[in-house]
Amino acid sequence: MITKQYTQAPEGKTLLVPSYSKWSDDRLMEGDDQNFMKKLYHRAKDLGDDCYDAMAYELTPLDPEIYRQNLIYYMRRRAWSEWFFGTVSPARQITLLPDDQEALKFRLARQIHDEIRHYDVFEKHLRRYGAEVNLNEFQLPEILVRMQKVQLEMETASEIAATNQFAGEVVLTSMTDREKGIFAKLVDEELMDDIENIEMDEPPHVANGRDLILLFCATPDQRRRLASAQEQYLAAMVQLHALEIVKLGSRRLRPLPVFD
Repeated sequence: MITKQYTQAPEGKTLLVPSYSKWSDDRLMEGDDQNFMKKLYHRAKDLGDDCYDAMAYELTPLDPEIYRQNLIYYMRRRAWSEWFFGTVSPARQITLLPDDQEALKFRLARQIHDEIRHYDVFEKHLRRYGAEVNLNEFQLPEILVRMQKVQLEMETASEIAATNQFAGEVVLTSMTDREKGIFAKLVDEELMDDIENIEMDEPPHVANGRDLILLFCATPDQRRRLASAQEQYLAAMVQLHALEIVKLGSRRLRPLPVFD
């Protein structure tokens, strides 16, 4: 697993993250494939840690019914994401990989199995709050439509990984930090425990993304495509997650991260 000490943005300051897709060919090719892969990972992790950093928010009281409705909407959105980003996207990766990548295909199939379990968790908690998933009736917010469009436009399994296992999955590893994170302050213990449990599946999923990235980063064009894919997805994802955090009872105190 790739590890890194989180570098927090100074209080009140915007976290600036590098736009690798704008780098020159020579700069993009500095370092080996492992080095480039780690750059992508650290960028997503820094964004996730900043997005979920409790110091970036203050709690605000919500009317209980408004909170309940916002939480139901959040859990429906998560259930939808576990289904689409969690099963459809890895299935596409399996079909796009060459025949000699059987082991990686098997690992992606295992990821799909995990994501179905994650979907079931949110379905269970929706029922606990007196609601149903109703995916066929779920109205996707514009930001989520944008995220979906980014993934659907990707042409290789590695580019999908840059928007999925090496973007969304990495960011989600930040939300279960009970010491530094905001999310545990916004939901009840039962839901937080289950979210923490399903996030234990994320390291193998991130490892899938790592190996997919390493299959497709030998040239400047490949690296630029991976960087651009990740940037497009993360820019929208951070907006969505921060908005959801606010709607569950908080106010953002510092600007969202900016690609520089």
